[in-house]
Amino acid sequence: MTIHWNKVTWYSKAIALVLFVALPFFGFWLGVQYGAIWQMSTTSTGTAVPALSIAPTGATGLIPYYTDPAEWQTDANNTKGGFSIAYPIDFPTQDNFMGTQSTDWRLNANGVAGVKYFTLTVPRAFEPQTNFVDATLTVGASANATAVAQCMTPDPSGLPHTASTSTATIDGIPFTIFHATGVGAGNYYDTTSYRTVHNGKCYAIEYTVHSAQIMNYPASYGLMPFNTTTVDALMTNIVETFKFL
Repeated sequence: MTIHWNKVTWYSKAIALVLFVALPFFGFWLGVQYGAIWQMSTTSTGTAVPALSIAPTGATGLIPYYTDPAEWQTDANNTKGGFSIAYPIDFPTQDNFMGTQSTDWRLNANGVAGVKYFTLTVPRAFEPQTNFVDATLTVGASANATAVAQCMTPDPSGLPHTASTSTATIDGIPFTIFHATGVGAGNYYDTTSYRTVHNGKCYAIEYTVHSAQIMNYPASYGLMPFNTTTVDALMTNIVETFKFL
């Protein structure tokens, strides 16, 4: 039998009818299967989650990307600052390439000028549906004699600070760690300041975690307290990538 492909016949009509009826059902079946696979890969109990590197790991609750600085962006373009620092690429940053001086190069600078070389912001979306507002990390330095003299002592003015300090070694350089807290209009500010004197300058690597009182929001928002362990672990991981050039 010779088949004429350009001629409408009873069997071509039958095939077209079968395809017309069967294809929607086949497409629906594929969609269901794909949805099941996607759900398995994104659920917290699915075996595919670790492979996608989206599941929180360890006591910190951070996803693997935020614990692996090798995957981050490195800021080493600010040669005037004499340092490099790495950070997750999804956080906005600012560099002070001009080296403009100001008195906010570190917390409680007591009116002494310095340079805030680098600023990083962790947005509210990092801890969604919580009272987390944002977190800011800065790197500043000053060669002013007063700044250097006061670098390693608790600040006499400004936000309250804890009497105790601790130490840390970052890339072989010892730092003293200071803590300060502040409140205002239902907002909380917790600052951790890493300081050291290097090449005649006082360097301060500081991060401030800003949160709001949950009672300020309507109960219908359903906000939960943010995970302080997760945020502190992230900020500490960023600080520990600091290196002098």
